[in-house]
Amino acid sequence: MELFLGIDAGGTSTRALLATRTGERAGQGLAGGGNPAAHGVEAALAEITAAVRQALGDVDPRRVADGVIGLAGLGALEDPAVHAAFGRAWAACGLRFPVRAVEDPLLAFVAGTPEPSGHVLLSGTGAGALRVEDRRVTRVGDALGWLLGDAGSGFWLGRAAARAAVRQLTAGTPGELARLVAEAVAGPGAALTPRTADTVIIRAQAAPVPTLAPLAPLVARAALAGDPAAAGIAEAAADRLLGTLAEVRAPDETTPIVLAGGVLTAPGPVREHVLRRCAARWPAPISVAGDTAAAAAWLAAGAEAPHTAWFPRP
Repeated sequence: MELFLGIDAGGTSTRALLATRTGERAGQGLAGGGNPAAHGVEAALAEITAAVRQALGDVDPRRVADGVIGLAGLGALEDPAVHAAFGRAWAACGLRFPVRAVEDPLLAFVAGTPEPSGHVLLSGTGAGALRVEDRRVTRVGDALGWLLGDAGSGFWLGRAAARAAVRQLTAGTPGELARLVAEAVAGPGAALTPRTADTVIIRAQAAPVPTLAPLAPLVARAALAGDPAAAGIAEAAADRLLGTLAEVRAPDETTPIVLAGGVLTAPGPVREHVLRRCAARWPAPISVAGDTAAAAAWLAAGAEAPHTAWFPRP
């Protein structure tokens, strides 16, 4: 029986999935970040091959008929030397098919709908919206990185949470969000004082992304506990995400919308705001992305098998 390999090589982790044409799982692998733009080609390939070998296990690689890899750093493969390095890695794993890569946001779209065209709204550490036509990304909104954009992303939420917490701690009016941020940054039981606010400021300045992005889930926790500052941040994040989607989606479009990234795939106030406003603005199917490694394998299999067999919905 032929098998198909799907790989999602992201900035923080690489996932590989081996499956039959009908979507039956035959092996899985997990390794570190496989984005060559972020980690360098050799380091990225070491993680990608580790994930592939885990997925293969005892399977004879000759049974794998084809494969697709989703890469955040897809442009790196335009360099002949990088493409050759990927080819050597494939050969070292016993794979006999050529390297076939797609932009990793396309995997999120495929994991959410069988339709060939539509839009992806993504909010993880970063954020952006993408227009997909015939399973090709044709337009991108935002996705500019944390310095220049990523409005409504996990980093954006964490920064807003830290900003609100620092102001409340300095003013002596800490709420639930300020308490959660203080403990996350300065340690359990941190005093709700201006000195703790200084600690948050110093650590955010020294390491912005590692310090601030992990604070994003605290916004949901505090909002659910009734903190008005957190509720306002969640609503503002949804506003910005919908604005980004409107940059790439016309008002009268009815193609599917797929929500992707940790902020929008996990239950919480940001996702609820986005779902409600999307439904009011665009009368179209809205879904949440499923397994992106499976999406790569589904593409490798020719996208012929029933989508529901690969991505069962509750």
